[in-house]
Amino acid sequence: MSTAARVGIRDILRIPEIRAAMTGTFVIMLGYGILAPVLPNYARSFGVGYDAVGVMVAAFSLTRLVFDPIVGRYIARYGERRTATAGAIGVGVSTALAAVAPSYPLLVVFRGAGGAGSAVFFAALLSYLLRTIPSDRVGRVMSVYYASFNVGIIAGQPIGGLLAKAFGLVVPIWAYAAACFVSAWLFHRAIRDPERPRDQERAAGIGALPWHRPLMAVLAANGAYMWVMGAVFGTLLPLFAREELGLSFDGVGLALAVVTGTEFLVLFPAGKASDRFGARTVLVPSFAAFAVLVASLGTVDTVVPLMLLLAALGIASGYAGVPPAPMLASLAPGRLAAPGVAVFRFVGDLGFVLGPLIGGWVASEVGFAAAFAVSAAPSLAAAVLAATLSSPRRVPAPVRDGAGL
Repeated sequence: MSTAARVGIRDILRIPEIRAAMTGTFVIMLGYGILAPVLPNYARSFGVGYDAVGVMVAAFSLTRLVFDPIVGRYIARYGERRTATAGAIGVGVSTALAAVAPSYPLLVVFRGAGGAGSAVFFAALLSYLLRTIPSDRVGRVMSVYYASFNVGIIAGQPIGGLLAKAFGLVVPIWAYAAACFVSAWLFHRAIRDPERPRDQERAAGIGALPWHRPLMAVLAANGAYMWVMGAVFGTLLPLFAREELGLSFDGVGLALAVVTGTEFLVLFPAGKASDRFGARTVLVPSFAAFAVLVASLGTVDTVVPLMLLLAALGIASGYAGVPPAPMLASLAPGRLAAPGVAVFRFVGDLGFVLGPLIGGWVASEVGFAAAFAVSAAPSLAAAVLAATLSSPRRVPAPVRDGAGL
C-alpha cells in the first residue's frame, strides 16, 4: 500500500499549514453556527414575509457573486494570509452593523455587504489549501477541512438557539461578529503564504480553463450543492421547523445540528472514497440521494420523522460536498487554480443566491412542500450530468514545502 493511501486524519492534522486553516475556520463557523438558527427569524422580526427573508439570505451571496471573479487578482497581489485576514474583518464589521440595523432594508444592505469579505476570505482559504495539498489526497484533506466547518456549526447551533431564547435574537448576531474578528486574528498570526513558482506568479485568465463537460459537471455540482445550502438550510428549514412544526429556537438549532452532526461523521470516509475510487464515482449516487431527501422534507408533519430525515440528509450531504473540490483540482492545476477557484465559487454563489430567492418565493406562493421539491431539482440535474462522464484523469501536483502529508 502506498504512503498516500495510508494517510489518515492524524497525519493531516500534524501539518501546521492545514491545522492553522482549520483552527481559523472552526472559529468563524462556530459564530456562523450560532447565527444560523436565528438569522431568518431575525429578518421576520421586521414584519416581512418568507420571500423577503429569501432576499436577505441571498443578498450576502449576491455580493459574493459580484466579487468572486475579481478575488483572484487580490490573492495574487497580496497573498492568502492578508486577503483571508481582511475578508474575515469585513464580515465581522458588516455583521456588527446588521445587529444594530434600524430597518429591514438596512439589514439587507449590511448583510449583503458582508458578502464581499466572505468572497475574499473563502477564496483565499481554498487557494491556500489547493496550493499546499498533493493531488492524490485532496479528497481527504478537504474532508478534514470541511469537518472544521461542521464542528464549529455543530457547537454553535444549539448555543445560538439558547442565546436567542435567553437574551433575544440580536445576541447571536453579535456573537458571530466577535467570532469573525477572532478568526481574522488567528489567520494573521498562523497563515503563511505558499511559495509560487515563477510560472505561477501571474495567474491565468478564466478563458484558459478547460471549458468542456467535466468542468461543467463540477461547476453544476457545486452550484446545486450551494443552492441547497442557501435555500434549504439557510432559509426554508429554520422557517419550516419553527412555523409549521412549532419548534422553539433551540429546537431549530438542534434540528440543524442533527444534519451537521451526521455529515461530520461521514466526511473523512467520503474523502477516502473520493481519493480511492474517484470523485465522480462518489458524486453521482450522493447527489441523487441528496435530491430525494431534500424533496422529502416537505412531507414531514411531526418532529421525530423530521429528525430522522435530517440525519439521513446529513450523510448524503457529507458525501455530496467533498467530491467537487478534488475534481476541480484535477481539472485546474497550477496556474489554472486561481481562475478555477474564482469560477467554482462564482457558480456556487449563484446557486446560493437563486436558491433562497426561488425557495422563499415558492414557499410564499405555494407552500413548503413545493419549495423543498424545487430546491431538490438542481441536485438531481447535477447527478444526471455527472453520470454521463468518465472519471476525470488525475493531474499530479508537486508537494509544497511543509505540506508533505
